[in-house]
Amino acid sequence: MSKKNLKILLDTSFLLPFLGFKTDDIVMNTLPILREYEIYYNDISILEALWKIAKTVGKEEVFTVVSRGVDSLKRTFKHADIDERAVAIALKMYVLGHRDMIDNILYGISVSREINLLTIDESLKMFIEGRGLRNTLIQPRELT
Repeated sequence: MSKKNLKILLDTSFLLPFLGFKTDDIVMNTLPILREYEIYYNDISILEALWKIAKTVGKEEVFTVVSRGVDSLKRTFKHADIDERAVAIALKMYVLGHRDMIDNILYGISVSREINLLTIDESLKMFIEGRGLRNTLIQPRELT
């Protein structure tokens, strides 16, 4: 499969830089590589990013940067909708013990839409592998 045919859903960590916030070096170093792939986002990640951003900011200048970043995301990447299968998968993960519903929804979308979920979340990876669930996760080192 060529790189352009590989579909990737971004975990929230990978949206933060587009909203004007630097994050882990591994995330920042992965950003240039993303141009080579078909990239998706979901609004739930924007919401989670806003929760993180709201804890650290209070200046109106930042609001403009974040708003422009959201606009850029929507123009640059494809939107992956939440469907009923993604919701069912997210709820199943919750019942199985994974309490991060944002991660559960993103994972559910990745399975339902057959998109790889780009994440650096090792605990999510361990949970999925430990429960024998379909592994749709991809890590930055796998993109190079």
